[in-house]
Amino acid sequence: MKIFKFIVVFLILIVVLYFGALFLGFNFPKPAFMTNTIKGDAVLEVTLLMNNNSRDPLGKIEVDVAEKPGPPPEGGIAITDESGIATFRIKPGVYFIYFNNSNFPKNLSTPEPSSVVVTEGINTKTILITTGDVEKTRNID
Repeated sequence: MKIFKFIVVFLILIVVLYFGALFLGFNFPKPAFMTNTIKGDAVLEVTLLMNNNSRDPLGKIEVDVAEKPGPPPEGGIAITDESGIATFRIKPGVYFIYFNNSNFPKNLSTPEPSSVVVTEGINTKTILITTGDVEKTRNID
């Protein structure tokens, strides 16, 4: 019985020391419940287009994806290419697409966060963006 108590106390001590070291900033592997990442194998392509007759693509705009709007997790930030496409490799799930107001072009209306369901394979979402506040920016699928 004494050996069993010793082993239990020893294991608890190891766990406490491990989490203490993580808290202090030691670079040990973190358990899955402690990582803030959505990286995965499903592909989400978010296309940003101007809401005009020619549907001009919008390049070099940051697009954020997360389970809820706020600071995006690892894997939740992408910049649109010259075709207006931001590509994410994330886990399947339900996410919000939103934008960083501090670096979003001032001449464009920042879209409201929109939800998207990501499944295995390639998923797409197109967002039309307007200039100024003339009309609401809208999401199309």
